Amino acid sequence: MEPVRRRQLIEATIGAIHQYGLQNATVARICRRAGLSVGLVNHYFDGKGELFEETMQMLVDQTLADVEAGIASGTTPLERLMGFVEGHFAPGQRAPEAVSAWLSFYLQVGENAGFGRIQKAFDDRLLELLRPILADLVSDERCEGVAQTLIALAYGLWLRHAYDPANFGLDVVHRIAMDYVGDVITAAPTPSAAPGAAM
Repeated sequence: MEPVRRRQLIEATIGAIHQYGLQNATVARICRRAGLSVGLVNHYFDGKGELFEETMQMLVDQTLADVEAGIASGTTPLERLMGFVEGHFAPGQRAPEAVSAWLSFYLQVGENAGFGRIQKAFDDRLLELLRPILADLVSDERCEGVAQTLIALAYGLWLRHAYDPANFGLDVVHRIAMDYVGDVITAAPTPSAAPGAAM
């Protein structure tokens, strides 16, 4: 029963943040949405702070699952890199409630140590997913920079789509991502041009 109740409270937290904002998503409002008593927050979590951290962690876990699925769906480096970007735009990542919660947490990352820790682990995992794909495309010196740029690109495209989906649709997201990823692929050295290759 505990996992079910925790999930109820986390989902209610996302809804409350969407409706009231992070600062006004009170325990009472969260529990009312979940249909549970206020005392259960302290029973299943170490207060409201941990509930918020677990909510952000669930959003991170869902995003990583979507990104990993996007990468796994590709067979070529181009397809895998595009899968990385487009995983950030899976239906669950574009739901209004998820967008509100993500934006609210992002705004607090610099001020809240718990949120900052979760964000750092998230970014580190995204880098881990990109490095093997990029290893055969760019030099070791460029790999980290290109990976960081792809993460920043995914974040920026997601934010732009989140607040203006009508004018910045998924087709625009795809085109911009393809332009950058295509440049990475095009710039990749061919086997014959690789250092030490036979002439």
